[in-house]
Amino acid sequence: MDRTEIQNKIQQAKELVGGTAEDPFTQIAFGEVFRLLIQESFIPAAGEMKPEIKAVALPSQVSEFLAQTNIRTHVDRVVAILYYYRRRGEESMTITEFEEAYSSIRVKPPRNFSDLLAQCIRKGYVVEAENKKDGKKAWQITDTIGERYVREELAP
Repeated sequence: MDRTEIQNKIQQAKELVGGTAEDPFTQIAFGEVFRLLIQESFIPAAGEMKPEIKAVALPSQVSEFLAQTNIRTHVDRVVAILYYYRRRGEESMTITEFEEAYSSIRVKPPRNFSDLLAQCIRKGYVVEAENKKDGKKAWQITDTIGERYVREELAP
């Protein structure tokens, strides 16, 4: 990809995102949109696709998604749940929503979600969301460490 193509992708991302450059949410959105636009440029033609590379659609149920991952601990599960819901359009989750997710997957929840989330934060997988959700604290997966952990370490 040459310099002109990159500049075009930057301009396209700016137009798609809008907002002001000083706004942290605009910066996050720009980064994600730009990343997707760049990746789009490197998608091989159908005949060039390597057999080991495959696109996997996101299952409709969180339990099905979790069944496809190598979850060993509650930390793994919480990060994978956040990853799944982010892909479904939810940027953050509250403890109540984590409890509901655990109930839906029929797994006994941890005794103390606050301690578990603190572990996730220390590892860099999760951050506390800037804005409360329904008046409650919320957490979100980190764009770099958390998402990479799910894609690379928890992948089947």
